[in-house]
Amino acid sequence: MGDIERILEESLYELKPREEERDEALRIYEEVRKIVEESLRIPYEFTVELHGSVAKGTELRGMVDLDVFLLIKYSDISREWLEKNVVVPLLKVLENLYESARLRYSTHPYIHLQLGKYEVDIVPAYWARDISEIRTAVDRTPFHTRYVLNKLSERMKDEVRLLKAFFKSVGVYGAEIKFEGFSGYLTELLIIKYGNFFSTLRNITKWYLGEVVIVDEESVKLSYSYLRKVFKAPLIVPDPVDAKRNAASAVSAESLARVVLASSIFLQKPSKEMLLSGVKRPEYIDIENLRQLATETEREIVGMVFKISSKIAPDVLWGKLKSTARSLVNFLEKAGFVVVSYSSWSDEISEAVVVVTVIPRELPQYEVHLGPPLGRVNDINSFISKYYGTSRGYGPYVTPSGRIFTLRKRKYVHAHQVLEEYAKSLKLEENGLQVFTVLKNLDDVFNYVKASKSLELLAVLRRVVKLEVF
Repeated sequence: MGDIERILEESLYELKPREEERDEALRIYEEVRKIVEESLRIPYEFTVELHGSVAKGTELRGMVDLDVFLLIKYSDISREWLEKNVVVPLLKVLENLYESARLRYSTHPYIHLQLGKYEVDIVPAYWARDISEIRTAVDRTPFHTRYVLNKLSERMKDEVRLLKAFFKSVGVYGAEIKFEGFSGYLTELLIIKYGNFFSTLRNITKWYLGEVVIVDEESVKLSYSYLRKVFKAPLIVPDPVDAKRNAASAVSAESLARVVLASSIFLQKPSKEMLLSGVKRPEYIDIENLRQLATETEREIVGMVFKISSKIAPDVLWGKLKSTARSLVNFLEKAGFVVVSYSSWSDEISEAVVVVTVIPRELPQYEVHLGPPLGRVNDINSFISKYYGTSRGYGPYVTPSGRIFTLRKRKYVHAHQVLEEYAKSLKLEENGLQVFTVLKNLDDVFNYVKASKSLELLAVLRRVVKLEVF
């Protein structure tokens, strides 16, 4: 047995749920199903079905979540109707039975339960007879389940588990905005396409931006060029159940690049740690070692802390955090800094933070500011008026290549100055976010992370400091 085969076999033993864990999950499903069926009072035919990874047999140990779908045959179904006639009445019943019952929203309202270590989502949807009848994204789920069960053998289900664990270790598992990565369904499609974990990774190493992966040639009879034109996405995987949908639409360019790099690294130097780091909670991360590494590599680390001032849906929160982080990176780069890495974190309840590493720690006081090219008379005259004989800079002068320039004093020499200026321009209050403080330097960031006592935040810091894809 080769190294990779041994690593995969040993890892799978730790990833595959024990029989008692699965039995308990199915018992909970039956309990919830019975309550829903007995409690719901609507004049339309409905059924309760189990979907998601448990239904397909691709769940990971310790992460056995239940997707309970309530499918309703009512052609005029709407978000408002569901909330009033289905979700709210059911929630009242469930709140009397389970303390953890909560109303949540995605494309439309659903109910979330936390029953011990098991998370249960009760999702209402339209009971479509075929894919042409679907009204919302969740209506496709039963069709996805049937397709996957028809295509995956028992051996392939284990290959899906390995690939899920790999994506988790790389930080790209999940279609939520927080991850911008690979959904469980997309992971299953890749194993259906490539056959096994090893073959999938080998193919991933060849991917590029705009990659098209056709899983089912029979159901998707469209050219690659047409698909690229229609979807315009970093990764395009036409849904074999509904070819008008890109099953990989959530995957960002960064997530695609991360998984290509991680696949290449794993195939060259495979290890169990690479496969299991995403499913095993780290017991200890040496923060002082990270501080020393950041210092040795002459990077400055700055951050912006936000308070979550009102209830905000996770996808909205992460969307705002990520767009704020990208905008902040642009500000820093325009100021002359090289952004080495950045990331975001939130407890999704009260606090969020964006952390950025840059070089150099301090910019020179002066910068070369190029003027207009020769021939643009009016622009040259404006440039002269602005800089010649003023205290704004030295020059104008010319480069050996014939370009007019001035040597002017920088507005910012420290990264935290950019953050402080940027913070003043932010108007996030309407989205439930409020700038709390700016972390001005490496010490501020490390002290904040240390005080938070969050291993997840510490893992984020480790990734941006050590530049690890795993």
